[in-house]
Amino acid sequence: MGKILSLNQRSNSFWPLVCGVVLLFLPVVFIVWTVTRYTHGVFMYPFDDTFIHLTIADNLLKGNWGVNPNEFSSASSSILYTLLLAVFRFFSKSSLVPFVINCLAGVVILIALHYWLRKHVINYVVQSIIFFLVIFFTPLPLLVISGMEHTLQCLFSFLFIFYFSDWMEESNYSSKRILPFRILFYAVLLSTIRYEGLFIIAIAVLLLIGKKKFYAATLLVIVSVTPLLVFGLISLNKGNFFLPNSVLVKSGSFNNANAVRFLYDIVFEKWVYARNGMAALATQRLLIILPLLYLLFKKYLRRSYSYILLFLFGTTILQLSFASTGYLYRYEAYLVFCFMIIVPVLFFKYGKQVFANVVSLVSKLAVLAIAFFLFFPLILRGITALNKTTQACINIYDQQYQMAMFTRQFYNQKSIALNDIGAVGYFTDSRIIDLWGLADVRVTKSKKQHYWTAPFLDSLSRASNVQLAIIYDSWFPDPLLKLWNKVASWEIQNNVICGDSIVSFYALNSSSKDVIREQLKSFEQRLPSTVQVKYY
Repeated sequence: MGKILSLNQRSNSFWPLVCGVVLLFLPVVFIVWTVTRYTHGVFMYPFDDTFIHLTIADNLLKGNWGVNPNEFSSASSSILYTLLLAVFRFFSKSSLVPFVINCLAGVVILIALHYWLRKHVINYVVQSIIFFLVIFFTPLPLLVISGMEHTLQCLFSFLFIFYFSDWMEESNYSSKRILPFRILFYAVLLSTIRYEGLFIIAIAVLLLIGKKKFYAATLLVIVSVTPLLVFGLISLNKGNFFLPNSVLVKSGSFNNANAVRFLYDIVFEKWVYARNGMAALATQRLLIILPLLYLLFKKYLRRSYSYILLFLFGTTILQLSFASTGYLYRYEAYLVFCFMIIVPVLFFKYGKQVFANVVSLVSKLAVLAIAFFLFFPLILRGITALNKTTQACINIYDQQYQMAMFTRQFYNQKSIALNDIGAVGYFTDSRIIDLWGLADVRVTKSKKQHYWTAPFLDSLSRASNVQLAIIYDSWFPDPLLKLWNKVASWEIQNNVICGDSIVSFYALNSSSKDVIREQLKSFEQRLPSTVQVKYY
């Protein structure tokens, strides 16, 4: 009878995991179905960046890391994910490869979470609540559909932070001073999936030094940094920067030479003001909520949970200071994911003790009001992200995919100037001249050294034999636009993800303007009916 009961309990313990997998893929299936109905069966990602990863992975199989087959360009923020894509692309050339990888990662992340929760004796009801929170408020369906590295970033961040914290607690009561191989392995995965992983590694190193575990701290630094150091040296040898162009350009911090202004931007613009809207506001709230949680539960808190809160607080500061938030809520997703795990665990473990003295109705209402004020941006962020996912996929199809189809028909194997390079780079064999700098170190250097000007961009394009430029007018100086000949513009509707709803087509030489106009007119019938075309 005891064995039967044990088997039944073991079987029932997997129900939260099964429900979690169903909850994850129901919205994924619905979004994919809705998008493919609109695109007539074309699978589309909500980010143009997914195609950048695919392009680099394909070129890597040919022996070069870059957007163009014969030009090295450090355009990927994720070394590991690009390598992983290359492995999968060796077996399949389908554009669905990033989606499949993320579906698998989504299942693995729920399994890993399930086993950690069981290890910490979290009951089935609370497990189910945690699955719901991480799925819908990270939100995981968006990350899966994005085909980017952020699902794996959530997984590796969780594994490192939570298991490192458990080990730190255990090492306080034993003679353990050497980091387990598993944690070192997680550290390598974490640092190579995105450079923000170094934020988490840095906090771990400080904790080890604080506990006088100098050997473990040194080993962790060496293991985590070595892959990035090797890649950085290769990049330097190829004439690029040590850090990827995408990290430099998107962070924007390398442009600010004034130390006082730099500190002002961090403290006031990034910690206080919600410059990037809901994503920044939700991330900033963590700076308030995490210390409050520590103070609230301090009397009862086990040591590993204290470490987790410290990790999240320190990483939030570093993320806001030196990295990005926003862009359909993907950059801060790993923080929200880990946050949505630890908070229910704390309330499940210690909630009754902490709130035992909150008796009066007024006190209860006050607590609820404060909680609502603090958590509302995080909840709204998750809901908004899911609501925008379908439209983001449609935006990419209406604009970026159509740009790629036009280029493939008329400018395949020719040089073309762009500021959004993903879809065109993936779907065509054109040579990409990236005017924004993600895939062209010459442009990145011009931004760093402050000569990113109309004459420079014009001369670069003409020297590369560019006949056609497809750009956002709002991203470039007016003097550049006046040097070129505007032919037409496409305007998409309900834009939630593209850099601008209007993309413009320019002929660099007046002699080719009429030719490009005729090409655009012949292609116009293939455009979705919602795209508004204007000729000049």
